[in-house]
Amino acid sequence: MRFSITTLGCKVNAYESRYYARKLEELGFEEADQDVDVCIINTCTVTNTAAAKSRQMIHRARKHNPRARIVVVGCYAQTAEEEEKQKLQADLIIGARHKNELAARVQEMLQDDRSRDLTSHEEGAGFESMPIARFEGRHRAFLKVQDGCNQFCSYCAIPFARGRERSISMPEALTLVQELEAAGHREIVLTGIHTGRWQGENGEDLAALLREMLQVTRDVTFRISSIEITEVTDDLIRLLATEPRMMPHLHIPVQSGSDAVLERMNRPYTVAEFEERLEAIRAAVPDISVSTDVICGFVRETDEEFEEMMATLRRMRFSFLHVFPYSERKGTKASRMGPAVNGTIQKERAARLLALSRELRMQDMARFDEETVLVEQEENGVYTGYTRQYHPVKIHSDHPLEGRITGKLQLSQDGYIMEV
Repeated sequence: MRFSITTLGCKVNAYESRYYARKLEELGFEEADQDVDVCIINTCTVTNTAAAKSRQMIHRARKHNPRARIVVVGCYAQTAEEEEKQKLQADLIIGARHKNELAARVQEMLQDDRSRDLTSHEEGAGFESMPIARFEGRHRAFLKVQDGCNQFCSYCAIPFARGRERSISMPEALTLVQELEAAGHREIVLTGIHTGRWQGENGEDLAALLREMLQVTRDVTFRISSIEITEVTDDLIRLLATEPRMMPHLHIPVQSGSDAVLERMNRPYTVAEFEERLEAIRAAVPDISVSTDVICGFVRETDEEFEEMMATLRRMRFSFLHVFPYSERKGTKASRMGPAVNGTIQKERAARLLALSRELRMQDMARFDEETVLVEQEENGVYTGYTRQYHPVKIHSDHPLEGRITGKLQLSQDGYIMEV
């Protein structure tokens, strides 16, 4: 049996897709690009565009693979209304729960002709462990330690799609990082919907989990995929400042640089509070780089509020920006606040933010003239990887390179060039 997986959305979705592939391969399935028996579409619903693209990928899969069974999984699968789900004509639909059962459910599906819809939330259900023992290339591995969200930002449907917060147990997490290091991985990225809200059975926080992970491993380094500013504790800052195996990069979503917009978004901080914490992080970890997410064209965002955001982002000196034009999601509080900013204006604002991101990236990279890089890929004698601060690097070498390389950096428009 052959299968394909199409993945939309975030890094957590990408992680989960790799898990599905591994479990299917263990059952004897083969991943392929065409002539497949099962098409899996791992969906996203964070924006209207993402939901529409999810539907498009589902219909495309059926068109190009008319004899294949269609499996729809993920956030859009969970939030789609009954009429929408009927139109998808999927053979198997899995939402926020039962994702770790996908491979077994696919096997069941192929044995009969019944379609199944597994999108009910189960109150009190725990964390669904989805361990991946080995990643391609053996350089960077990912470990999902948390799922769900309790924050309910006014624009976001993720709490409805993924359910309430839940965490992997500390014993299982420690076992998994040891296995990933034993498999040859050099770096482990902790990921989740709210990674910073990982919580142990006895109330331990993310910093405590990382300390234990550092204790049970020898050489592997650690990154945090994304974390909220309110979750960057003093203990986590101390860990970043004192532990050389903690990479000096954080991705902290700010979403807006205007207090009025942040209030409409229901974000749990003001610009001043965010900035104060950011400066505390930088004072303790001078070589850290901090990147962020921003939303432009939010409901009723005025020209003055946008200009305020531009000034704030420039002042905060982020290393780069992920830019998202606002997209209304039905059922969220923001969808009842009024119309979004005109699409043309949104595009203009997004373009300015992307230009600012390029400017900020170059400014941050200019701080470093020597760094350590984890080499990840090679093509025609050109090796690529990322610095500890998560800046891209190219290395030209006539001899094989692997692992971590330290060298001089030359700044270029698309990253660094390293001399070895």
